[in-house]
Amino acid sequence: MEIEYSLIKAEVVELLNQNKKWVLATAANNRVTARTMSIVNDGLKIYFQTDQDFIKFQQIRVNPNVALCFSNVQLEGMATIQGHPFNPANEWFIHEYQKHHPSAFKRYAHLQSEVVIEVIPNFITLWKYIDSLPCRDFLWVSEHRARREYINLNN
Repeated sequence: MEIEYSLIKAEVVELLNQNKKWVLATAANNRVTARTMSIVNDGLKIYFQTDQDFIKFQQIRVNPNVALCFSNVQLEGMATIQGHPFNPANEWFIHEYQKHHPSAFKRYAHLQSEVVIEVIPNFITLWKYIDSLPCRDFLWVSEHRARREYINLNN
């Protein structure tokens, strides 16, 4: 059934606001990798920093399609490289990342090979229980559309 997009979007944004460690999955050349990342967000937009020498960066350059998950939420989106953390365009990122991840900021942000990655989700899935019934909420971000499907356990 179709459901109110703005309510489910707000639920996801609140999860992003409250949980700053998400698992990032990347893939390229028949290799899939995943790791926990320290993130910050601006609404649904997700940002993190990484080193250009790391496999996740190399994979994102080849294939910008990524996924992030936390608990019962999975986001699929498109990653773009935003340049060095101290580029003027990344001022918002610097402020937020330093606030939420001060030790990682202090340790890595100044490195010459460090970059900021932005992920804009295009599809989000939430697994949940409503009135003790299992269901999934789906969000198609660019379409501003949401749908709920209840899971039939009697198959």
